[in-house]
Amino acid sequence: MIHSGWVCAGTRKIMACWACDAGHHTRMPQDHSSACLGVLQPAVVRRKNSCHRAGCLDSTSPHMNCSTLARTSIWTYASSRNVCPHDSRLSVLGHRGSRSRQPARDGRVWALPVDPGELAGTLQQGLSQVTAWLPSPLASIANQIGGDAVAFASLQPSLFGVLRLSFTYYILLAQPSPLLGLLDFYVSTPLARLTQQRFTEDDFTLRDRLGGGNYGQVYEGLLSANKVPDLYSSALSLEQEKRRVVLKKANLDNSGIRTNFLKAGTMARGAGETGQVESYMNLRISRHPTVARRVARYLGQFEVAGASGAFTRGTQWLVWRFESDATLADAMAGLLDGGMETSLGRIMLGPRSDSMPDQKRHLALTKAVMRKLLKALQRLHSLGIVHRDVKPDNVLVTSKGDIKIIDFGAACDLSTGVNFNPLYGMLDPRYAAPEQLVLPKAVPRVPAPFIAVLLAPFLWRLGRPDLFDSYAAGIILLQMSIPQLRSAGSLKAFNKELAAADYDLDLWRRRSMRVQACDFEVLDANNQAGWDLACKLVCKRNAVYRGRLSPGEALRHRFLLLS
Repeated sequence: MIHSGWVCAGTRKIMACWACDAGHHTRMPQDHSSACLGVLQPAVVRRKNSCHRAGCLDSTSPHMNCSTLARTSIWTYASSRNVCPHDSRLSVLGHRGSRSRQPARDGRVWALPVDPGELAGTLQQGLSQVTAWLPSPLASIANQIGGDAVAFASLQPSLFGVLRLSFTYYILLAQPSPLLGLLDFYVSTPLARLTQQRFTEDDFTLRDRLGGGNYGQVYEGLLSANKVPDLYSSALSLEQEKRRVVLKKANLDNSGIRTNFLKAGTMARGAGETGQVESYMNLRISRHPTVARRVARYLGQFEVAGASGAFTRGTQWLVWRFESDATLADAMAGLLDGGMETSLGRIMLGPRSDSMPDQKRHLALTKAVMRKLLKALQRLHSLGIVHRDVKPDNVLVTSKGDIKIIDFGAACDLSTGVNFNPLYGMLDPRYAAPEQLVLPKAVPRVPAPFIAVLLAPFLWRLGRPDLFDSYAAGIILLQMSIPQLRSAGSLKAFNKELAAADYDLDLWRRRSMRVQACDFEVLDANNQAGWDLACKLVCKRNAVYRGRLSPGEALRHRFLLLS
């Protein structure tokens, strides 16, 4: 019997037989038959001329009709290191389809992938099961795309098949998803506006003012039971606690609201349109559970039809479920009981924080807050939304230890172009990245949401707008770690010195006279893991608009991975 399928590799001639699945170490590649029979002939005789492989039904001509031969793959490598096939570093993929290894040029061994034929067969079987349950029109589409995937897996793709697969991936799986964006803007958003709960000013009782800014005032309130106003009292009952809400009034100005401006692919102008943007962003986020749990729970909006107490005619109000009135800025300012490390430590770390040493508690608290903040930004960016105003004032801390992002008036939705203008941006200069724009100025203004949705994944890869929010997260990391940077005055001075150092934290640390008064203990722990993360977040972008970690990449940094 002549064994076929051997391949010569290297000067010492590594040979593998497709039939017997054995490697033979010989200096005589021309006489493969004698070399092979010299090894296997005794086994064949003992088995009465039957295949030595378990399960082979061929008992007359060993191996020649073995049903497993068609699925056998032989991988060889011409090694200058003269590796013997019987070496423990090298095995041959046998009839059972076990994973084999192939020595690399540097002597290392890499696991080989599954046999293409087997993978294609598995995909074809799964495709048949899926299409059997689909309606006829969808089944034909699935068969076409699935057939392209099977051909690709078997290493026999066609040009049009590759193009179809690429288009399918781009539409369905690319981030932000064009298909999801189209459905969201043209189907889900109109339906949500029609089906959301309708509020009027009679549904609420205003209580204390919580804060405010250029575009609105924020109040605590109660959702009235059966439109009956609640009498004011300093303490709330348990039943009233469940009806507690937060209301935000958009300031009145002369700008007005342009007709259908959300579909115009432009940036908000004035307090009225900013309120419309915030409502749109919250409404869109609320339809995605994995993202919605990272922001304050949005209930809806209303416009005051008739003057009633603090409700002024024509004003726009947005409503959220009350979850907390404490922000990260309050904790940094020491407004919570016991200071940031003590009060926030109990909330974020639990009772164990009281028994932890100060430095260890401070480090653990910083990591816990940053993990949740970066995860919230990562989920937000998956929808194509960039917040553009990430700062401690807009980071809500709940009694359950959750971190939630609030205030989306400056946010832009790059999957639809809502509130985006390539030449202008809305930002807080204390936390804004040095580029001040989420995308390069060369990016054209999107004429319509439909075009923006289709181009969103491409623009996201090109301009990396998520890195704009990363910079603000880096500033928050510095403030949490270095107490001397938490006040408004010290942050302003730091930003001025950082700009003079060309946004190079290492250079700032070497040059600044203020460094001697700063406590770097948290950032310098574990071989300066925190400082390394800060340097990779608080920095300028490079020529190709990269050079800064995204929230997802920051979550994989050793500072946040180490417990």
